Amino acid sequence: MFTSHLVALAGDPSLALPAPARSVFADAVAAVIAAAMAVRGRFPVVTAPIWQVASAVSRGLLLAPSWPPPGR
Repeated sequence: MFTSHLVALAGDPSLALPAPARSVFADAVAAVIAAAMAVRGRFPVVTAPIWQVASAVSRGLLLAPSWPPPGR
């Protein structure tokens, strides 16, 4: 989800995509941070911390016990 937002928001997605990390968790964290940076780059008035941007992008479900089923 965060990579798709990153690609949609980044001026040049090929430069914005994070390099592969050592674990799946590290890849996920890198995608969240890169997406938040893309939001800040596209909308300079957004000064919210990374965790608030990530929460807004995921509609508050980033730390939910389970994601909603597809199509919702």
